[in-house]
Amino acid sequence: MRNEFIMSTTNTIEGCPIKKYIDTICSNIVIGTNIFSDFAASFTDFFGGRSDSYRRKLEIIYGEASKALKQKALNLGANAIVGFRVDFDEISGKDKSMFMVSVSGTACIIEMNNKELSEEEIIRTSISQSDLQKEIDRRYIISQIKDAVPLTSEWVEFLLEYPQTEIIESLIKRYISIDLDYYAEEAANIKQVLSATPPDFVIPVIYQHIEHKKIRILIKECCLFDGESIYETIVKGKIHEGVRLLSATKNSYDAKDLKWMKTILECLNSLPDTGKIEVVKGGVFTRDNGEKYICENGHKNPVDSSFCEKCGVNMKGMTEGEVKHIDSLKERYSIIEQYIQ
Repeated sequence: MRNEFIMSTTNTIEGCPIKKYIDTICSNIVIGTNIFSDFAASFTDFFGGRSDSYRRKLEIIYGEASKALKQKALNLGANAIVGFRVDFDEISGKDKSMFMVSVSGTACIIEMNNKELSEEEIIRTSISQSDLQKEIDRRYIISQIKDAVPLTSEWVEFLLEYPQTEIIESLIKRYISIDLDYYAEEAANIKQVLSATPPDFVIPVIYQHIEHKKIRILIKECCLFDGESIYETIVKGKIHEGVRLLSATKNSYDAKDLKWMKTILECLNSLPDTGKIEVVKGGVFTRDNGEKYICENGHKNPVDSSFCEKCGVNMKGMTEGEVKHIDSLKERYSIIEQYIQ
């Protein structure tokens, strides 16, 4: 159990004495959804709460809220939460609805039991037919995806309920290889699966392919902003690729994100100028003299020009669009800084 974090609905954890109670913490997440899209389910299934899509929505927001609560506890220096409680509420009106999940508990520091069970010590004495079939389906779907077989809607349903990290690389390579207009349905399926997979598993893989414009767009659409990965991209010389990802977002931000945002902005601010201001002497038949802004491509512009009139870059070699990405990050950083101490 070393380096683990424990969440318990009880007020004590067997075998792990509580060394210190830190604070009571809570987290709330609200997600909007059109509840009437679930009418494909029968009334019995729907009102009984057994609709698959309805259940998945609840599981997703439960997971996000629990993750946020755990992060709050970690930020306080805790390694456990006791008295964990969860409440689901549905707020409806005018054919629209929102799910809200509230989770709470007491952050504390416990003394971990150092005994860990190895794989050899975990002995299973039986397996149900449903679990067996699930494993058969899982292996089949993974093998097909790794063989570049197009992702089907049926597989998507399975992968949304049981995310599989070993197919991330294959899905991203497939997304790069297909025509997004011609294979629009498959592209949407891939995007849906990646969005449902924990970001910590997707980010290290997807950022290896940011030279592709479609992947940079996918990162933004899946809310996979990662300051550390973007910074590493910039310092490796892929400045423009990194800058174009600065307007990407994520579902929530913490102190680590704030730190990397600041590091990125400092790095960009310290980049050397690629253009210059230079006195230009005109020829016999021209009055084009005096100070000029000369861009990295050698184009001469009026000295007060912010961007080159021919190639559109500024003194740092950035286009107007790239400057907007940087400004977007600056704005988010200044706002988040006010909320996170």
